[in-house]
Amino acid sequence: MTLSISNEIPENVRRGLVAKGEGATWEECANIAKISRYELQQWRAHPDADNLISTAINYNLEEALGTIAAAAPTLAKRLVDIGLSSGTRPYTAVDAIKTSLTFLQSGVIDRENKSEIKKIRRALEQLEGEPTEIVDI
Repeated sequence: MTLSISNEIPENVRRGLVAKGEGATWEECANIAKISRYELQQWRAHPDADNLISTAINYNLEEALGTIAAAAPTLAKRLVDIGLSSGTRPYTAVDAIKTSLTFLQSGVIDRENKSEIKKIRRALEQLEGEPTEIVDI
């Protein structure tokens, strides 16, 4: 197969590349695309291929982070319960306590950083006037 940069990626190949971004093996992706593994890997050189795979990866990461964020309060409570339980073995309790404190410290640092960024933005606005574009970090 000769791959031209101006070629648009066919839909079956797009499905195969997206499956790669979702964690499938090249063999599984080739089966999804209904082409050979070699041919699918040749399409990997297409300028749009990286974007397709990256988009699938980013979508999966956002979905996973959303799941974790939704469960965070329950997970935090369970972690604290494990750390405080008299029935928890000491080495497990130590890990639970360390993890809880690490989460707490990260949350405090994140809040402080956001506060400092707001102060910096206000100072920049005073120096430069109202910004035309706000970048949220």
